[in-house]
Amino acid sequence: MMKTQTVITDSDTNPNVANPNVSRKIQYRQGMMRREDSLDDGATAFIIDIANCETRAGFLIDLNAHEYRNYKLIKFASEAQRDEYLQKTGKTAVQVESTTVDTGERKVFFGHPARHLITTTKRAGENGRSAGEEIVDGWYIDHEPPDRNCAPDFVRREPYYVIATALVDYPNVAQFHQTGPLPTGLAVRLKFTAKLAGTKDSSPGRTITIEKTVEELSDSPLSPSLFQLPSGLHENPQLFLGHTISSP
Repeated sequence: MMKTQTVITDSDTNPNVANPNVSRKIQYRQGMMRREDSLDDGATAFIIDIANCETRAGFLIDLNAHEYRNYKLIKFASEAQRDEYLQKTGKTAVQVESTTVDTGERKVFFGHPARHLITTTKRAGENGRSAGEEIVDGWYIDHEPPDRNCAPDFVRREPYYVIATALVDYPNVAQFHQTGPLPTGLAVRLKFTAKLAGTKDSSPGRTITIEKTVEELSDSPLSPSLFQLPSGLHENPQLFLGHTISSP
């Protein structure tokens, strides 16, 4: 079980620096089962996501509306599959440079030694100008992550997934050139800063900051009932598909 808090600030045209978006989640993992609870201001779950890694199917649940929807887990494309996609579409991969530095600092979180790693990701723009930069400053422990999407093993070895980037939008594909150790493990403290360049229409750049903190971490056995669909719900195939999420 892992309880986290995430704080997001955005310097866009309507900056929310004074009133950042704050979300809290509890994530559970046991065997092939996964669960994620989104909490309201009273620390009560109002949205639940349950996934079965064996069947690669799950339930999205709105407890306030007493509704649920079935869904299939996302698929992850390997490096070979991404290369095949580029060949079929005639696209060229967008080159991204990422560098991870181990500061040498060490702390202990939840009884686990943690490494302090800082990863900087850059994408070159036109005429040599920067098309944006991302910095991930985190403390990592050797502990399995919640893995809500039941990711295959190769996901934990590829910079495309381990580091990832918002500097390259779909349908383009980023090709990473990574220097330094991969920031693997569980990030118990993490600050992500994205400095996005302005657009061709002279729109100003923006800075987005996401701070994530693990508040609780437990490896105690979990009840199988946590991963079962609660009673008293009715199915809504359109739940969260363009509909407003019910207020907690």
